Amino acid sequence: MPKRTIGEQFLELAIEIEKNGRAFYETVAQRSGDKKVQDVFTQLAAREKEHENTFRTMLNHLGDYQPAPEYTSEHHKYIKDIADSSVFTGERAQDTLARKTMTDIEAAQIGIGFEKDSILFYSEVRGMLPRQQHELIDMIVNEEKGHLSELTYIANKLKGG
Repeated sequence: MPKRTIGEQFLELAIEIEKNGRAFYETVAQRSGDKKVQDVFTQLAAREKEHENTFRTMLNHLGDYQPAPEYTSEHHKYIKDIADSSVFTGERAQDTLARKTMTDIEAAQIGIGFEKDSILFYSEVRGMLPRQQHELIDMIVNEEKGHLSELTYIANKLKGG
């Protein structure tokens, strides 16, 4: 099996992040007793599915692209560390999804952490991808910022703010 490029590895991580984020939002929507909260989390899950599909398309069109030489192995490690510490990668994602009880406020706060992690990760990965894919990454980062704002608003409302 051919060795995966760094771009492929990071896009595969992006797909994992979005997939786990979608699963989280779907689970929270099903568990919430508040219709407005359910609607927000259902919409967020649908948007994460769109992002997952976008990253899959990007991965399919990446080919054997290699990032510019200025992206050193230290930079690769830094980005990998961001992904590894993300709320929705690896075992952390499974632990979060396995929680049986969670208030709507806790769910919103976890979502806020997820969106912040995603924004940071995607902003850093952008330079590792072909220039023609930068616009898609920028679009997704902007959408994640919108998700962050929605979740912050919901968390504040639930806290009585």
